Amino acid sequence: MQAAAEQREAYLKKAASNIDETNVKYLSTPGDLASGKAVFETVCAPCHGKQGQGIVGPNLTDDYWLHGGTINDIFKTIKYGYPEKAMKSWKDDYSPLQLAQIASYVKSMHGSNPPNPKAPQGVLFSDGNAAPVNPADSVSKNVDSTAKRPSL
Repeated sequence: MQAAAEQREAYLKKAASNIDETNVKYLSTPGDLASGKAVFETVCAPCHGKQGQGIVGPNLTDDYWLHGGTINDIFKTIKYGYPEKAMKSWKDDYSPLQLAQIASYVKSMHGSNPPNPKAPQGVLFSDGNAAPVNPADSVSKNVDSTAKRPSL
């Protein structure tokens, strides 16, 4: 039993290192989300706000995304960053599991409607599984924050 438990633990550690933007899954356990939140509040909040409402960085709680809104897209954005937009790459600072926890926490913030949200930026994204909605119907970076947003 002891040997099996040790093998299982070794496998789980190795599997956690194999997470990347092609196979990441949303982690919904309270422990994973709490871990993601702890990192978010430390390193992401200065740009995105403690509640994800957006400050210098975009609002992470609305339906608009600059680089896609799937868990895979969010993981990829955190992992590689977008230096030209002042988004740092975090792949050298956090393990793949930690990146998945952060991405999952960000995804969990969707629809939380924090006070004083930053105006929408990017493309209206149909939360789910595929590509953004028709770009002709999407919103650019210069969206009027008083405009009524479509509901999902």
